[in-house]
Amino acid sequence: MPTLRQGLDVQLILHIGMHKTASTTIQKRLKANTRLLQSYGYLYIAKERKTLLKAVLQKNFKPWRELIQYARKTASTPIVSHEALSHVLCREPSATNSRCLGDWLLRKLSKAGVNVMIIGFVRDQPSYLNSHYTQHVKRFATAKSLEAYAARAMRTSIHRSSCDPEQLFGWLMHHASVRTVFFPYGRSIAQPAAQHRHPTEPFAQLIHCLKIPDSAHFQRIDNVNAQPGDLAIRTALQLRLELKRDGIRLDKTAKQRARALLCKEAEQRNWAQTPYMGLNPELNRRIRDHFSAANNRFAQRIWGCQWDEIFTPGPSAEARSPIDAEKDDIDQAIRRIRRKLFQSRPLRDAIRNVMAASRFFQ
Repeated sequence: MPTLRQGLDVQLILHIGMHKTASTTIQKRLKANTRLLQSYGYLYIAKERKTLLKAVLQKNFKPWRELIQYARKTASTPIVSHEALSHVLCREPSATNSRCLGDWLLRKLSKAGVNVMIIGFVRDQPSYLNSHYTQHVKRFATAKSLEAYAARAMRTSIHRSSCDPEQLFGWLMHHASVRTVFFPYGRSIAQPAAQHRHPTEPFAQLIHCLKIPDSAHFQRIDNVNAQPGDLAIRTALQLRLELKRDGIRLDKTAKQRARALLCKEAEQRNWAQTPYMGLNPELNRRIRDHFSAANNRFAQRIWGCQWDEIFTPGPSAEARSPIDAEKDDIDQAIRRIRRKLFQSRPLRDAIRNVMAASRFFQ
């Protein structure tokens, strides 16, 4: 059995996203292999990771200090994984403070005697936005078109859909003592020359950075947050518009129930076999052109090459229109989802209350 790490300084692994780069799958698998990680001296932080994220937003170092004290006491290396750190750490806390939250956190960690390794995954923007959009649609969190969704992502402000790696991670240039590793993520990528000997699967890449032997047997888990498919996304968009027309707004619980019903319909109808791809050639070109200069600067600095040498531009086709039989399937799925959604008395009462309140304020 490997010995736990000793020493005065604490090592800390930060896995900071981006969104839509298998982060949830990585986190689920880290949690499923907690004991194996502990045998190599690593402590995966599962329950407290949201608390640590919130503490950064509040510039409250207490939860981080408590984590460091526990790591020092147990001679272990904590692993903190949260994809939202990608767009949180780069934020400036106020208009008058040019230092971002990442600067604040790393400065505090350094003073506490912590050596930090930051691991990130980077995805090409057209692929990222298509994937991020489908996740929000299936959660009934947006009814915007993909074009409108992409337009918001191309603004300079930092938010959850931000996908400019230079904007998200450029602040790390000022922290040369912090070891950073960025892996390109995607199905059709070319590995950077410096990473040819690395694994190609994201979880294995993270484990490789921890210097855990290849012989370690990590329990596998099913892929999570998989896309439900083209017709499922169309179903969610159409259902959302119908509910809006009928004056129905879903609360958080109702949205979760609607999402579960949508995914069940998609599974029963085998919709996932045809993924949603909302990028037409014009939108694909516009997104690439917008991020091109920043992408190349980032790729040259991190991987020593041009962006397109890593993320080969793939073909994009005009969005297809569903045939009549598929339209019938969508209509049938919507009827089933609505019927089952309103069968639940608590949800039905909650929806009625929301409808009554909205009529009152009109």
